[in-house]
Amino acid sequence: APPPPLLPSGVIHTQMELPPSPQSGPPMSIPQRAPLPHVPGQIPAELQPDDPILEGLRMRNDYNPKDFDLNPKNARFFVIKSYSEDDIHRSIKYEIWCSTEHGNKRLDAAFHEREGKGPVYLFFSVNGSGHFCGLAQMISMVDYNSSSSVWAQDKWKGQFRVKWVYVKDVPNNQLRHIRLENNENKPVTNSRDTQEVPYEKGKQVLKIINQYRHSTSIFDDFSHYEKRQEETETRRNPGPPYKEMERDDRRNDRMDHRDHRDHREHPRDHRDHRDNRDHYHRDHRDQRDHRDHREHHRGGMGGGRGRGGHHHPHHRGARN
Repeated sequence: APPPPLLPSGVIHTQMELPPSPQSGPPMSIPQRAPLPHVPGQIPAELQPDDPILEGLRMRNDYNPKDFDLNPKNARFFVIKSYSEDDIHRSIKYEIWCSTEHGNKRLDAAFHEREGKGPVYLFFSVNGSGHFCGLAQMISMVDYNSSSSVWAQDKWKGQFRVKWVYVKDVPNNQLRHIRLENNENKPVTNSRDTQEVPYEKGKQVLKIINQYRHSTSIFDDFSHYEKRQEETETRRNPGPPYKEMERDDRRNDRMDHRDHRDHREHPRDHRDHRDNRDHYHRDHRDQRDHRDHREHHRGGMGGGRGRGGHHHPHHRGARN
């Protein structure tokens, strides 16, 4: 099977020790995912070809299997809360995840404790979405010295590998009756990030996710999140388009030629001073334009894990 998509150049890097980044602010409401209306004369959305990245992922993974071990021996279960579907998209695409510093330590301890004994399963949900969006298995320990810049926010330290098993939207009303005795008897749908789910209750959640006949998933919007990722990377690494660079090169060639011509003329020719003055002011103006370009792109896109919301142009309404 082909390997998962490669992380963009420069994505994996070693970071210096950073202070913990506590989550703050109320979660933003995530609009409900709704089927796109059919436009006469166009191929219905459900029949259109998939995004090539998504096609490769589906070829390599058996998502949403009907036959799955619903009584995994010695398994441990945790709820993962994300503030952004952008990060769910990145996790599925690159098969990695990163929690807060506290969350990473909790998951890493569970992985080491279960290693060779049983799996560690993660139930994913985006804050404010009104549903769980899938289940993944943690398949590596946390690498605290390696981080990824693919996330919607650049503050997450460490990462670990995951294997996504179920990618489907399961409404909270299908799971709200399951209460956790280790969390003040609150519904599993009211859990915080990396809340552990007791074994028997975890099996109940697993069974419901396995059997629920879903109609929507993040796969419906995969191309949308691919585009958003490209836009995010462009903002983080601003640079002039190729044609602009080509035009600047031609202008520099003309300036070099003019400078050579001016050098042959009388050294007291006042035109030389005028050219130098114009060149200085033009360079100064270019620097100001470049600064304005940076400031124009500095305003971030909504979204981010822990982590901000987003607004999909095709979504309507909101789930409870």
